[in-house]
Amino acid sequence: MKKLLCRIPLVLVLLTSLVLVLAPGVLSAQEPIVLRQPANEPTGLDPAQGGFGFQEFFSLYEPLVDAYSSTEITPLAAESWTISEDGLTYTFTLREGLRWSDNEPVTAEHYRQSYLRQLNPATAAYSAQEFFPIRNGQAYNSGEITDPEEVGLSAPDERTLIIELERPTPFFLSYVGNSNYLPVRVDLIEKHGDQWMEAGNHVGNGPYMLTQWDHDQLMVFEKNPYYNGIWKDSRAVDRVEFVLMADAWNTAVPAFEAGEVDVAIAPAGEIPRLAADPEYSEMLTPVPIAGSVILIMDTKNAPTDDVRVRQALSLSIDRQVLSANVLRGAKAPAISLSPPQLSSHNPDAAFGYQYDVALAQELLAQAGYPGGEGFPEFEVTFWSVDEAQLTMQAIQAMWSESLGINVTLNPLEPSAMREWRISRNEQSFNLYYGLNWAGIQDASQFQNALFDPDNSLKRSRFDEQSYVDLIRAAIVEVDPVKRAEMYQDAEAIINEQVPIISLVYESQTWLIRPHVQNFVEIMTPVGLMFRYAHPSGLMVSR
Repeated sequence: MKKLLCRIPLVLVLLTSLVLVLAPGVLSAQEPIVLRQPANEPTGLDPAQGGFGFQEFFSLYEPLVDAYSSTEITPLAAESWTISEDGLTYTFTLREGLRWSDNEPVTAEHYRQSYLRQLNPATAAYSAQEFFPIRNGQAYNSGEITDPEEVGLSAPDERTLIIELERPTPFFLSYVGNSNYLPVRVDLIEKHGDQWMEAGNHVGNGPYMLTQWDHDQLMVFEKNPYYNGIWKDSRAVDRVEFVLMADAWNTAVPAFEAGEVDVAIAPAGEIPRLAADPEYSEMLTPVPIAGSVILIMDTKNAPTDDVRVRQALSLSIDRQVLSANVLRGAKAPAISLSPPQLSSHNPDAAFGYQYDVALAQELLAQAGYPGGEGFPEFEVTFWSVDEAQLTMQAIQAMWSESLGINVTLNPLEPSAMREWRISRNEQSFNLYYGLNWAGIQDASQFQNALFDPDNSLKRSRFDEQSYVDLIRAAIVEVDPVKRAEMYQDAEAIINEQVPIISLVYESQTWLIRPHVQNFVEIMTPVGLMFRYAHPSGLMVSR
């Protein structure tokens, strides 16, 4: 067996590490260090359900490994692990003395129960497919088998967790470090029911604990007094106050300007004004993210069951105008489905990403809708946030002018949008606006996760067999060069068939107060996450 201790090179997620150090004479040692950050009201604190709250998860819970703080996967709750020679058995050894925030010991069985909960079909986990590499994981999730003991998860003692896989999975350790593999207390979920995530009931094993949640107003994290992990002495932030907003990504700038928060995302519409301001221009920090703003179409429901309609819709979107005029240059126009950080990115085979109105009109006519005549009622559903609203209004105008079709815009509040999206498992739809961020730097995040019919994370229902066979072969291919070629071939199919359209590649521009230094401490190419305990040494003085 091969001993692995922090020796697995893999570039993963951009980590915003938050370790605060007082400047001498600024604050007394007795005063708590508080960071005030705008945030969307989380849809919950359940790793199985996804949604807003990603950065909160990694403060409240601790996975076995750290996949986000450096270019290597490093130990967290697991002090070490081994991988069998055939790549099928992972054995993790937990650190001694780990405790939950109610002072109960953290055990390997807690992780086992949490992973089984993600696979249990009754949980309806948002990303259950990330557990399918586990032996019998997919069969258990589909109901083909009902005995959890048949799943390749075992905890022979309090500190040992054994995971057996169906087949070698080159990126499996990255999964083990992401938000879906965080542990929860299943016993307390059963005890408290829907109230298990509320302050006073919630229990986590991370460096911080939930002490207050005034819904839609304020959420407070304070140090978990029983945390005994590797970052125990790296928690220079005493208290994190999340100022909850209906749309923190687009409406936090006034609170920042009023001194009510220390950091904020600057939406596209505000960037020109802020960049022209001598004070605020010095506080702007762009942060690229391996993700895309996407439009998802139902490929089994007319009119988007016709590839010519999908192509016409994509070819008539001027992504340069979206990027430059609507989003004020904050996000680059998409030239392939996947962002350039992923090996599947294939702009050389990007038929659907041209801007060609004449061809779009020809294709729509071939589909039976010349000049938009006879085009059926068509509804676009999206989050009721400013950026989505502006983007969809612009695209609505492009389709009307170029194709002669009229679409109805259906904005929904984030919580209602989540419920609507889940209901699409069974119900047809026309098109909806979404985001897809790569949780790990692997091409499967934009291929298998989006399009494998057994997963269909975004529910496009695209199931062309040659494509499905290709991505299923690619996900288990261990040769990185061959694997990249297979995913680029798969992306060429998607770029031509366009069941999902990428509009622009994700990025965020942050306003950061001068007393918050090195806010973006470790730049890795996948995503954005916040950690308020980490030894990398971000400094704050007030």
